[in-house]
Amino acid sequence: MPLFNWIKCTEGDLTHVRKTKEGNANDDIEAWTKVHDSYIEEFGLSEVYKKMLDAMRKKALIELDYVITGDRFKLTEAEIQTAKLQSMMANGGNGMTIEQTLIYISKWIGQWINTKQITAREYFNLLKEYGKANKSN
Repeated sequence: MPLFNWIKCTEGDLTHVRKTKEGNANDDIEAWTKVHDSYIEEFGLSEVYKKMLDAMRKKALIELDYVITGDRFKLTEAEIQTAKLQSMMANGGNGMTIEQTLIYISKWIGQWINTKQITAREYFNLLKEYGKANKSN
């Protein structure tokens, strides 16, 4: 899948998962689920995403505690978790979009990367290698 299509799908337009213009929303959801599952299987969840899931879990548990106990302080704790989540989501977790990371990766490999020519798998592999190279410096 071209990286351009991956970006569009992650933005919510699953019609970009299609190889042709033909298809329907149910097929799009099924195809995207398979594509995304294979991504998770190969690359795993990012640390930022794991932190976001943990914050969501904590918030849900706090809200359940409020429902059970009626302790209004739990609402304040839930608002704190909400603020943490909003902060994480506001900057995409790492403060960069895919397009912004492409600038750095392009500079690193010495040529411009076109989102319609590179596949999502190639991009994520490059990103992983770029991260390794920067950790060793």
